Amino acid sequence: MSRKNRMIFIFAFIIFLCSGTLVLYAFNQADLQKLNSTNKCPKCDLSNANLSKIDMYGADLLGANLAGANLSESAFEDADLRGANLTGANIKGTSFSGAKLSDTIWADGRKCKSGSIGKCK
Repeated sequence: MSRKNRMIFIFAFIIFLCSGTLVLYAFNQADLQKLNSTNKCPKCDLSNANLSKIDMYGADLLGANLAGANLSESAFEDADLRGANLTGANIKGTSFSGAKLSDTIWADGRKCKSGSIGKCK
């Protein structure tokens, strides 16, 4: 392989790796806008989104992907998070009082038991 071809290959490989990384870590902007305007976003992709210090009282996030999201110091009181994925999310100082958490994958990776409300059991 010539030096020129080798450089092209390396450049293409780096672009391939970077583009895959961007896709893996991006949330869906339309989903975030939907949540902000309606307080409802079931099955939305909000992975790695910054949702810190916001009031999500009564939000419908049934089955939403919140993996890696920053939820710190937010309020999810009475929200529906059943079946949502919170794996790796920052939940420091977040309130889940009254939130429906059945079958939610918690920030530490464990699955909340059926009937969990306000606290992952």
